[in-house]
Order: sequence, then structure tokens, then C-alpha cells
Amino acid sequence: MRHLRELTLIVCLFCVIPAAAAAAQDTQAVSDTALTAKVKSALAADSAVKAKDIEVETRDGIVQLSGFVESDDAISAAVLRARSVNGVDEVRNDLVVRNEDRPAQQPVSDTVIAARVRSSLGNVEMDDESDVNVEVSAGVVQLSGFVTSVEEKARAGDAASAVPGVRDVENNIALTEEQEREPQE
Repeated sequence: MRHLRELTLIVCLFCVIPAAAAAAQDTQAVSDTALTAKVKSALAADSAVKAKDIEVETRDGIVQLSGFVESDDAISAAVLRARSVNGVDEVRNDLVVRNEDRPAQQPVSDTVIAARVRSSLGNVEMDDESDVNVEVSAGVVQLSGFVTSVEEKARAGDAASAVPGVRDVENNIALTEEQEREPQE
């Protein structure tokens, strides 16, 4: 009889622990969603920031700002506003100043732009484990794949945005799991 009780207790623990872990993950997801909404609201309330141009993503209390803005002042205002939101542990700034100084050119085909971006990325210093994919649609470049550092991601985005014919860059490059687990300084 004693063994039956112990076995019942062990089975219950195996059922309760995963359920508690799943509930904690759901709470974190709701928390991150709520934090994203608070940051978007804070950005919208700041006249120095064009919130519609800024993408906000949150993971474990870390807020990522990405997109194109008009000036360095707009970047500073957005970062400061995001940091001011209660519950934000860290702000990752992936905002880029829009470059409108390019001379007018004939439209360039997406295939040519993709080839130029891939060539430009070949000149960017990246770790051997990094892998960046390039897709182009109507002059908008979408970068995806994985890199080992935030700096590599920024360099890839900068290189793509400097290519003639590129209208915009969506930098969806993710960090490798090892980098995401390391504590940020």
C-alpha cells in the first residue's frame, strides 16, 4: 500500500510540474504582449517619434525596436520612451535613419537588387556560423537567417540599405540561441 501512495505521488508530480511550467510560459507571453502594447502606446504619445514607422517586439522583458526613422533624434526619443515604460528590462535598438539622399534612378529589378545585396553582404565581417538570406519584392529587401551578434545583424542591415535600388530593408535576422542565452551587458 505504501508503494502505491509513493507511486501516486510521483505520477502527480510529473503531471503538475509540466502544467505549472506551461502556465508560467503563458503568463510570460501575456506579459510580453502587454509590455509591447504599453511601449507602442508610449511611442505614439511622443510627438518626436513616428510610432507607425517603428516595429516593437518583446521577449522576456527585452524590447526590440526596429524600422526606419527620420533622424538620430527620433532614435534617441524612441529608445528613451521605451526605456521609461514600467516592466521593460532592456531595450534593443535596431532603428535606422532613413536615407532619402539617394539620387533618383531608374527602377532596378528585384533580381538585380538581390544579387547586389548578396554581394554587399559578402564584404560584411560575419562569423562563420552566421547565415543571412535575402529576398526582394518591389525594391524592399527582407533579411532573415541567423547571426551570432547584434552587431552582425546591424552591419547586414546597413549593407543592404546602402545598395542602389533598395527602397527599404526589413531586418528579420535572429540571433543564434547561444547569443540569446548569454547575459547582456
